[in-house]
Parts: sequence; C-alpha cells; structure tokens
Amino acid sequence: MGVVVREKERGSGIYWVFVRDVKLKLRRSKRIGDKRAADLIASQVRLRLAEGGVPFIERAPATTFKAFSTTWLAEQIAPHRKARTHAYYQQLLDTHLLPDFGALGLGEIRTAHVRAFIAKKLQGDAARNTVKNMAAALRAILYAAQSDDLIPSNPAARVGRWFSLRHDPRAHVVVLEPEQVAQVLAAAHKWYPDHALLAAVLFLTGMREGEALGLQWADLDPARNLIDLQRTVAVRGGRVIVNTPKSGRLRIVDCPAALMAQLQERRSIAQAEAAVAGRPLAPWVFPAAIDPTRPLNASWFWRHVWSPLLDKAAVRAIRIHDARHTYASLMLRRGVPIAYVSRQLGHSSIQVTVDLYGHFVPGGDRHHVEGLAAAIEAGRESAEAHLAAPPAHPASAASASDAG
Repeated sequence: MGVVVREKERGSGIYWVFVRDVKLKLRRSKRIGDKRAADLIASQVRLRLAEGGVPFIERAPATTFKAFSTTWLAEQIAPHRKARTHAYYQQLLDTHLLPDFGALGLGEIRTAHVRAFIAKKLQGDAARNTVKNMAAALRAILYAAQSDDLIPSNPAARVGRWFSLRHDPRAHVVVLEPEQVAQVLAAAHKWYPDHALLAAVLFLTGMREGEALGLQWADLDPARNLIDLQRTVAVRGGRVIVNTPKSGRLRIVDCPAALMAQLQERRSIAQAEAAVAGRPLAPWVFPAAIDPTRPLNASWFWRHVWSPLLDKAAVRAIRIHDARHTYASLMLRRGVPIAYVSRQLGHSSIQVTVDLYGHFVPGGDRHHVEGLAAAIEAGRESAEAHLAAPPAHPASAASASDAG
C-alpha cells in the first residue's frame, strides 16, 4: 500500500496524489494542484486505508484570495506593523483588491489579471502612488501564498514594469518660497495664535505631522536646543495610536533657538493654566483643545486650522506634509549638506533624500559652466570688434597685390 504526493511534470508546481494498493488491486491518481492541498488529501487517504475503507480522492476546496488575504493580514501584518499600516492594507483590500480578486482561487489568478487590474486603476481616479501600493500589497500577499506552497509562482512578481519609468517621484514634492512661509506664519499668529507654534515647528524642523503632534515636554532639551523624537501619534476612530517614528528609528533633531524659546514659553503658560485648573501638566506639547490629556487630532488641525490658514495667508493650497518638503528644499538651496538634512528628516538612507530633493542641491561643479560662459563671452567681444571694423575695398586689395 502506498500513497505518494509528487509532480507528474517536475518543476510544474502541480501536484498529484497517487494511491496504489496491491491487496485491493487499487491504483488511482488525482491532479490536486498546490502541494499543501495535495498533502492534506494524501493524509485523508492514508487514514481511510488504515481504517480498512476503500479510498477515494477528493479535490480540496481551492483557497480563495479573500480567505488567504484575511489570514495574511491577521498573521503577517497585524502583529508586526503599526496599526495605521494595518488599517491602510485593510482599506486597499476592501476598496480595490477584493472586488477584483476576492472570489478567485489563488491558483486562478494569472499575470493577465494583474496587468488588467493595474491598467484599469491607472486609468481611473486613483493616484499613481496609490495604484503602486495596491500592486505592492497584491504582490506581497501572493508571495506569502507561494511561500506556503499554495501557488507555484507569483503572477504579480514583476508589477513594476507596468508603471511608466518616466514618472518622477519628485513630481509630488510641493514647496513654498521663504516669503510664502513667512506669510503663513504671520497669518497663523494673527488668526490662529493657539496653533501658530505648531505651524512653526512643522516648517522649521521638518518633522512629520505625527511626530510633531506626538511631542511631549520631556522630549525638549532647551539647554542644547535639541528635540528627542521618540514617537508618532494618530487618532483613529477616537482612539489614540502611539507608535515609533517611521522606519522605527528614534532621532534627535536640532531646533532653532528662537523656536525653542517659544516652546518653553508655551510650557510656562500650560503649567500656569494647569495650576489654575487644579490638575497636573499634560504631557503633550500640542494637546487637544477639549481634552489636554490627548494629543491634537491631525484631521481636526487640517480642517479647522491648516486649510483656512493657507487661504488667509493667500498662498497655494498645500498638504501639511509639504511643510516638510519645504523645510528640506530651503535647507538644501542654502547649501546645507544633504547628509545633515537627511538626518534631520529621519530618512532611512541618504538615497531617499537625494531622490526626493537632489534637484534642490546647488551645483558644486558649476564653475565648469561658468568657465564655458566666460570663454564664449571673451570670444564674443573679439567677434564684435572684428565685425565693427570696416571691410577692405576689393580695388584696394587688388592694387596692394599688384604693388607686391
């Protein structure tokens, strides 16, 4: 008696279950599909044979993309990623991936399906980066399925080739000029004095929005004008979610002395208000207006402060994150070393900074183009002098030749 799981065609990724029982004069085989399903069927057949029954081979029900993605989200994302990342993956699945792939068995998804899905999304209303995130999530899920031997290969393995190589990530970098930043900060002091300091922190330190909202008084080092960034916060469904900064890296950033002085002044005011109210000082530098024990909600800040503030300052509408882009670009245009800017921003590598902001770095070799321009300018002066001289008369030239 024997029950064997193997590929009929080596390397195909399609597994069969073979059953042979000499006593029962039984020989059967069945194409199953992925190895995990074939192993499951084989174990069931062995159990029936051991119990003295006549085996039959049933095809295991195909694992659907919806079922596997639910398991993937629960086992591979929720325990290891931030709640915000988990929620974003869930949104991508619910809104985009499941409507197209949810009912399909994992083995039924083909490269053509993935290609058509990406083309449809690129032609729709979704932003290109959002479509890239959809494709990346799909690829990750199918790689996990391949790792579990549920599919022989990943039909979404090379999704990058379907995105235009001409797309430049710098196209999303929107920045303000120094005069416009000054307008925004002046307008904030006039119309939104309670939130003017937060706007200044965003523009003058390059912090991410969640990092600025996650600041606590203990993070400030006024003696050295440093800020220790230890967390990022977000409010989701009324729940405060506290995480480490992006990439999981804590960092210390330099703070302008004038800005640190304003932060210390704000702390003194907050301490006085807390004493009057008979409560301890709340830890958050930028607390919620109605509950100082909670950090300010980013959505509330954007809706009630940031968006109307830009209108009052008469500058173009930008995202809160564009204050970070503005900080990086203005620093680099002033000749600040890109390595320093990268550390301040907390990028995972300097290459990220170069890719996003490299075009703001003044050319260190511009003396070459200046030399070329100077050479051409010198030649132009000689050419102008030559053109200004009266041309020689042909007859005079002939006479001079005869005289010679």
